[in-house]
Amino acid sequence: MWARPRRRPRDANFVYRAISSHVIVGVPPMWASSGSTGRLSSPMQVALAAAFLAGSCTTTTTTPSPTAALAPLAATSTDCSAFSPDPSDEFFTPVDVSYHDPTPLDWPTGTPAEVGLDASLLDAAAENVALSTDVRSLLVVRHGKLVYERYFNGGDAARALTIASASKSILSIATGIAVEEGLLDLDTRIDAFLPADLVGAHGDLTIEHLLTMSGGLANSEDVEYLADAGPSDLPGEPSFIREVLKWESLEPAGTEFAYSTGLTQVLAAVLTEATGESLCAYVTERLLGPIGIDVEQWWVEPDGYFAGGHSVFVTPRELARFGQLVLQHGTWAGEQLVDPAWLDRSLDERWDLGCRPGLGAHQGYGFLWWLYDAEGYEVWNASGYGGQEVWIAPDLDLLIVVTHDASRVGEPDHHEIGPGTVARAAIFPMTEAPRPPRCPARALVAHTMRSDGSGRSAVAEWPAGGLPTSWSGDGSHLTIQLDRRDLNSEIYTISPQGTSLSRLTHDLAFDGLPAFSPDGSRVAFTRGEPASSDLYLVDNDGAGLAQLTDFDGFENSPTWSADGTRVAFVWGHDDVRGFGETGQLWVIDSDSSNRELLLDRPVGYPVWSPDGTRIVLELRDDSHIGVLDLATGTVTDIGPGYVPKWSPDGTRLTFIRDTNDAFDIYVMRADGGDVVRLTDDAAFDTFPIWSPDGATVLFLSEGDA
Repeated sequence: MWARPRRRPRDANFVYRAISSHVIVGVPPMWASSGSTGRLSSPMQVALAAAFLAGSCTTTTTTPSPTAALAPLAATSTDCSAFSPDPSDEFFTPVDVSYHDPTPLDWPTGTPAEVGLDASLLDAAAENVALSTDVRSLLVVRHGKLVYERYFNGGDAARALTIASASKSILSIATGIAVEEGLLDLDTRIDAFLPADLVGAHGDLTIEHLLTMSGGLANSEDVEYLADAGPSDLPGEPSFIREVLKWESLEPAGTEFAYSTGLTQVLAAVLTEATGESLCAYVTERLLGPIGIDVEQWWVEPDGYFAGGHSVFVTPRELARFGQLVLQHGTWAGEQLVDPAWLDRSLDERWDLGCRPGLGAHQGYGFLWWLYDAEGYEVWNASGYGGQEVWIAPDLDLLIVVTHDASRVGEPDHHEIGPGTVARAAIFPMTEAPRPPRCPARALVAHTMRSDGSGRSAVAEWPAGGLPTSWSGDGSHLTIQLDRRDLNSEIYTISPQGTSLSRLTHDLAFDGLPAFSPDGSRVAFTRGEPASSDLYLVDNDGAGLAQLTDFDGFENSPTWSADGTRVAFVWGHDDVRGFGETGQLWVIDSDSSNRELLLDRPVGYPVWSPDGTRIVLELRDDSHIGVLDLATGTVTDIGPGYVPKWSPDGTRLTFIRDTNDAFDIYVMRADGGDVVRLTDDAAFDTFPIWSPDGATVLFLSEGDA
């Protein structure tokens, strides 16, 4: 494979400034709300996050096969003169439009098996991808062959959507071509090509500052800073570039990462002036045309500059073709279109953005490329608003393209599928990572032990990360929340031996925190986003799905009354940092009637007692466990701890405590007496649950997946 020299990246000393959600790519943000920098409010939420990041992969080594020879192409000509500004929408193209390509790209094809992949895993992933009403395409290319191609919801090989900010990576390559031609270099100042009245006080910004999102300006990806530009009758106005560069500097250029589409528009203007051609003409002649890409639409700003960081319209196959060129080190059909040295520099990590909890990966940034270490695999990612992705894994000689209709971004049922989640489900199980991951995930494995802490053993067949939450009435099965197996979090039932896994839910929304009804006939669970989750009921065979709550804010952590007629839950609105967030304790009948406030205090993770008279819960204001007496309404604080569970006879509780930066399992009487520590090690032990006979405790612990 292509060995690229490495340099030490700069640690990103930054806080995202209102960056759009598409900055965090690979999977939808699940365990922390967009823009949140706060600590999760409970170890229960930490445990949920750890389970989400845990994964189970069976690895086998496959021998790479040679990349398929791609035949030389007749250069495709894009008529850039056909594109012009739209006075009704000055700065950004509408995302609810698409274009038809009358001559879709041809591509060497093959079967997954021919390139060491498993078609059944890809089909299973595609079945889950199809649950999204927004996804349009899924393509997998390995060794130069298109081995998997599926379209959804009206998408097809001839349908061109905007690739949004994935356009930035095209701009990165185009800049490299101009550098190779001697038209500019990384130290070139923008005032060398743009007039003083346009650049203002920022003429010393360089090409490298623009490529690395380190201009230091006060504007950010929040496009509200453009709102005061307004329409204008002046030629070339309003100017996106003027609106970007009128903002003051917050820090010296080159010292902080702050994602900004505006900076790439400045770069597009500099490149236009340096080359003497429109960006569209320059890029299509030297880069896209020679590999057969015919751009169907390219946004033009009022000042006449083509969009540099957004709004290029190509088909999924064309987006894959661009990715394949990068994967082939800039060579196409024997011709070197891009200097490999430029690609080395572009794909070198300039900003170390650290471990990203929502991704299970390490994130960095190069020259307008997102860079990842995903479970030990190097990944280069061109990513755009609304889920437009080309995800390149050079270790595997593989790329994945996923595109979506972005017109419903922000709707509660809008779901984007990250190519990284597809890879984890369908690619990584068939391959072997070449290096240890930079951000190893906790692998939570099920264990059992006697109620005195002795006889600990692992449950060999238990799926890694499967959170046990409740027992069926007859004690034959448990509900578990299982993440990443189906591209997201779903509800399953499972035997105590870890076998007989049966999926109950099929939705791309988060499904978690399930609870069996006392008779085992139904399961209550949480579905949705952290700030807007609701409660649902489903039969124990997956049928009969019904929504139980639909209130403002979030509802989570359902628990059944002993007679199965009512469900208690947490309801809240504010300070949302993840699932299982803090709120008040409420109760509702199982037919959605008679909502009632039980406790006006910040609580979490309630569990109804077997006799129906009490509810144990986390007192989130002091990290203690409390017992609510339903007859009197009084709460008894029984000491520090989290995620409490009743013993079958209601006389004891099992729970966890945070001890020396690790969680351990404890038991105590229901009144808080006779506290006994069952685990005492450096491992992360969590989610304990009693067996139906009260003799053993099942729990999750760090271990080898």
